[in-house]
Amino acid sequence: MKVTFIMSLFCLSFSLLAQDINNFEQIDKYKIAGLIVEVYFKDPLKEIKNKFPDFDKKENQKKHDILSGYLHNNSLYIFQTYKKDKLIKTYVLTGNPKKIKDRNYFNLDIYNNNILEKSIDKVNVGGSFFEHMFIFQTAESKKYIGNGVKIWGYFVMIQPYSDVKKVITDLIKMDISNTLPVDFLSKSTPFIEPLFDYQKWGLEKIKERIFNITVYQYDALGQVTNRFPRVENDTSLYISSTSQDLGSVTTFPYFSQTDTLRKEGQYIFVKSRLENINHYLKDIRITVDSITGQVRKIDGKLIIHGYTMKGHTTFDEIYIADFEKIEDCYLPKVVKFYPIDDKELARPRVITEINYKLK
Repeated sequence: MKVTFIMSLFCLSFSLLAQDINNFEQIDKYKIAGLIVEVYFKDPLKEIKNKFPDFDKKENQKKHDILSGYLHNNSLYIFQTYKKDKLIKTYVLTGNPKKIKDRNYFNLDIYNNNILEKSIDKVNVGGSFFEHMFIFQTAESKKYIGNGVKIWGYFVMIQPYSDVKKVITDLIKMDISNTLPVDFLSKSTPFIEPLFDYQKWGLEKIKERIFNITVYQYDALGQVTNRFPRVENDTSLYISSTSQDLGSVTTFPYFSQTDTLRKEGQYIFVKSRLENINHYLKDIRITVDSITGQVRKIDGKLIIHGYTMKGHTTFDEIYIADFEKIEDCYLPKVVKFYPIDDKELARPRVITEINYKLK
């Protein structure tokens, strides 16, 4: 899970007319396919410092939240193609606020005569710190570009412009040659109708969730040797719970009305049609209150994915989400992951306790 943010501070129109090129600094000029490409950059840190004069005094986590909020709601680079002196198209690398859980959260919006022609959804660009930010313009700081460095308490990668340039140039070439794959383009995503009462109530009432997460390590005798606690929060319940983020899926499993149910007494077995659910959960069993019908517990198997040069591997863990009554509804309160062989549930690997702020 990553921290979600107050998007209204930074939301801008996606119309290029709202993108004053004068607010961007030209940082490159090159040729491709008989066209001149001019590249412009707007420094997020300069913009943030203008909006938040006390930015340097804020806590480290708040700084990261503000930067993330800006990047997910604004344009970073603009690539303009010219033939002689005539502007052909404008390609705007802009953050997508719906991708708050995605590593590559940018879209490439393509404008023709200031009209949005299409938007590319599959853009292999992510990160939070970029080469052209003012803090990386000294001889000393330039050595960190393309490498990791600790900023505001976290180790981060400084994204080289060359990587961004290659990705965007390849997409521009495909656009010029009309070879952009259809699945690269953005599509409208219909709202997923919630299946259970806790989902409906949560969408209406939950303002923020605070996660107290602890990862445990054990010795051969099953005694705890290390605890690694951390705190995270989320303010976009629907976007988070329908994303591909493991923590978001497991702390608020979001089922669809199109999912298949099988009832056995107080249990409901769910076969979901949603990709994000099936990516992380299987053998899902839901315990409901015999009187109210509200969900009291969800258990099943958690699918852990591993990716190496040899390929993709998976293994299973035990997944349990216990619910607790919050005002008028039961909501997920404690989520635990156990090793698959821990039949007595004595050695949780991860425990997440969830607190709620309501609207």
